Amino acid sequence: MASPKDILVSLFFAFGLPLVSALAFPGAVGFGSIATGGTTPFVVTSLADSGTGTFRDAVSVSGRNITFAVSGYINLASPVSLSSSITINGQTAPSPGIGVMGREVSASSKTNIIIRNFRMRQGNLDTDTGKSAFNMGDASNVILDHCSVAYGVFDSIDAVGAVNVTVSNSIVALPIGQQFGAHLETGPATWYRNLWVSAHNRQPLTKANTQYINNIVYNYQAAYTVANTGGDFSHDIINNYFIAGPSTTSAGDDYFQIDANQQAFASGNLLDSNKDGVLNGAAANTIGSAVVLSSPWNPTSQGLATLSAADAYTSVIASVGASPRDQVDAFVISTVQSLGKTGAIITNQASTGLANNGYGTL
Repeated sequence: MASPKDILVSLFFAFGLPLVSALAFPGAVGFGSIATGGTTPFVVTSLADSGTGTFRDAVSVSGRNITFAVSGYINLASPVSLSSSITINGQTAPSPGIGVMGREVSASSKTNIIIRNFRMRQGNLDTDTGKSAFNMGDASNVILDHCSVAYGVFDSIDAVGAVNVTVSNSIVALPIGQQFGAHLETGPATWYRNLWVSAHNRQPLTKANTQYINNIVYNYQAAYTVANTGGDFSHDIINNYFIAGPSTTSAGDDYFQIDANQQAFASGNLLDSNKDGVLNGAAANTIGSAVVLSSPWNPTSQGLATLSAADAYTSVIASVGASPRDQVDAFVISTVQSLGKTGAIITNQASTGLANNGYGTL
């Protein structure tokens, strides 16, 4: 008779289940929950762009567990590259919290990254149109939780070649430039209880085996996307809510470019297409021309889908993003709550009308 260990190993190879002795943090879910982060304490004591005690200094050495003694925006003069085995505990910053603005944060080719309660707001202060708000290309074992990503130029989140990724309880909103949400290839990946707002496309673009559970997508032109040249992948798409807004030209593009090479399990998804200010969606479980799966491709997916699409909307609106909410996230939330009445896909963060050239104040 097979031992429990042998059974777990078999499940890992059959379904891609991570084998871990501990989660990245209590409550972590999905494929990125195996991230180990760092353990060596380091306290950020300055909002300066560089120098002793700065965020750039903090992430320059592997193995650090980073906390914050300061709050506010760190105005980056150049991109910041993370080291491997890093934990960024934004929730430790004094009120009103911590964030970076103006340049890309990159975990490219790194491993074991944990980022929580952190704001990444790129915007047009970055003149490099090939950069994204957060880049984890070719990275592995990465989890973003309760983060707020806005004003991405190339993508909000770029994750080509990324392996074992979770983005959970986060806001991905108001991309400028290409006006794209997230681009992930390789995987596997988990997108869980996120709020996607006012993007042209890629919410996300996923060329990977994917769990997409309890997400809310508002004011999209194209939402969940694979692209017809994306290869052959499996998708668990459960209890998500797609809500049309003023920029939505075709509500039926809630699923976009999903061909017969794909396999999808879809259950409990809703589409509110009428832009009438009331949450009153109808079932939306036809995933392009994908092969229909009768059960989730990953055995953990159904257990993650503890909220209906309607309950996910309530929960996400109440708790998503970095805490406490700043002006940018409050603006995003109020836009979604209009349920079709307000919202725009923008090219410049200043068009939000918020203070500090659209970045808001921290």
